[in-house]
Amino acid sequence: MIAEDEDITVRAVCRRSDGVFKHATDITRNEARHGMVKAAITKQETIRTAVNRSSKKSRAELEKLVAMKNAEIAQLQADKELLIASHRAMILAVSEMGGFATWKRFFERYQATVDRLEEMRSLPEVNVISLSSRRET
Repeated sequence: MIAEDEDITVRAVCRRSDGVFKHATDITRNEARHGMVKAAITKQETIRTAVNRSSKKSRAELEKLVAMKNAEIAQLQADKELLIASHRAMILAVSEMGGFATWKRFFERYQATVDRLEEMRSLPEVNVISLSSRRET
């Protein structure tokens, strides 16, 4: 409905549901469904506002704006990669000095943050080498 620029309402969703929802109350009584419809309405309003704002600009201006935004995105991605590499090096330096446990203590109550850092691959990978096996050879 968003792509077709059709007004999103609870009744319109019922009409388009191919009989899944027979009445508007099938959606409005369920908070999750009602929330999804509200989110779609908000998204549609945002898109319409952006289109109305951009329709006042020429095609050349829009292409220039898109090029500027693409360059900004590329710069932000490069900055993120630099910060990740810097963060990883900082943690390695702290670890070499025996302070990784102290660093990790700052994030004890923020496991979601540590998980996100791991997803971003900003925490150094640990390779454990058994010293006893090295001595025997």
